[in-house]
Parts: sequence; structure tokens; C-alpha cells
Amino acid sequence: MRRKWGYAVAGVAVLAVAGAMIYQALATSLVYFILPNEYAADPGRFDERRLRLGGIVAEDSMAFDETDLRLTFLVTDGLVSYPVRHFGAPPDLFQENVGVVIEGHFEGETFVSDNVLVRHSEVYEADHGNIDIDELRESLK
Repeated sequence: MRRKWGYAVAGVAVLAVAGAMIYQALATSLVYFILPNEYAADPGRFDERRLRLGGIVAEDSMAFDETDLRLTFLVTDGLVSYPVRHFGAPPDLFQENVGVVIEGHFEGETFVSDNVLVRHSEVYEADHGNIDIDELRESLK
């Protein structure tokens, strides 16, 4: 009988250690997807975390320095805008008024990106109205 209890305790201990290791791995590798207005609502919540920031490249905000390969632009969700600094060539489909998801972190009020993903579809129709935040979130997933 004692042998069975020993195996049971050892099994529970192994499961607890494995669970703790899985939790730690997931906690450090998660990348949160947020919109600019969600970040603005509680910036402290995302301190020192890797983020995916989704939005639209604001019109007349894009600048690319070919010598330094530095791309700067504003990303907006129609409510809040943040400047973005990215080092590297932009993707081929990158342009103003296009949905983007950028990966990186905030340094003060500037988002420093190391990856730019462009959202596109086969059909492009310009929306000249207000941006619907729920539609934006769905289109960027």
C-alpha cells in the first residue's frame, strides 16, 4: 500500500513540475495583440512586454530613409495614433491607408518595431468613412 502512495505522490509531483514549466514557457512567449486605443487606456499593463500593435498606416505619415533603412510612420485605429520606428525595408505591399500589424515594444510614446505585417485582400476598396474598431480588429486577425 505504501508503494502505491509513493507512486501517486511522485506522479503528482511530476505533473506539478511539468505544469509549472509549461506555464512559465507560455507566460514568457505570449505576444499580446492590441489596438492603439487599448494601449492608451492602460499603458502600464503592457510595460516591458512584446506586443503586436494593429491599425492603419496614417495618411501622409510614412517616411523611409534608404541609407539607414529606417521606416517611420503613424499607426492609428481612428481614435489614437502612435509613431512607429522600424529598421529594415518595408514589405512590398506596405503603403498608407493599409492595415498593418507590427511586432515590437513601446519606448515611451514610440513603438519600436522589428516586424511589419501587411494585411491585404484580393479586392481593395477604400473606406472614406470612420473606422469601426470591431471591424478593424476582425480584419487584422
